[in-house]
Amino acid sequence: MCTGGAMKHQRGATAVELALVFPVFFIFFYGCLMYGLIFLMRMGIQHAAEDGARAALSNQVITYTAGQTAVQHRQAQMLQRIQAAIQTASARASWMSHWHALNINAYICPVNVACPGSPMPDCNSTTPCQVVVTVSYPYATSPVLPTLPGFGLLAPSSLSGQARVLLDGRALPIT
Repeated sequence: MCTGGAMKHQRGATAVELALVFPVFFIFFYGCLMYGLIFLMRMGIQHAAEDGARAALSNQVITYTAGQTAVQHRQAQMLQRIQAAIQTASARASWMSHWHALNINAYICPVNVACPGSPMPDCNSTTPCQVVVTVSYPYATSPVLPTLPGFGLLAPSSLSGQARVLLDGRALPIT
């Protein structure tokens, strides 16, 4: 049984314990929240790039314009595929764009050639090409949560996703 003197020595012990334990739990909670949001954004960016690449693969121009050669028709189709890829990737990642504008690029280049180092190729059934879609977000300049001291060293400077699809004879119009 406690006497009145023992109760006086326990006064304020809970406040001291809370003051010692709270910062540890807060840092743990903040770290989980911050990295969970970074992971969510990274997966959203990758999903947007993959959907953009799929849109470029499935988008086809079927009709010719009068006086258009086969090469011009394929070039017009490639430009339309790039536009479809960028529009689809932008739509899928639009929930992130209110923090900062996303960088979305789409390129069509020959297989085994660095993109975007080459001009748009003439893709046909004998010369397969690839569509490369990249989506990036500058996380260092626009973090979703304010960065606590020390956490900025662990956060990424940018988040990016990339997807590639092959445009071979099955995905190109017969000319």
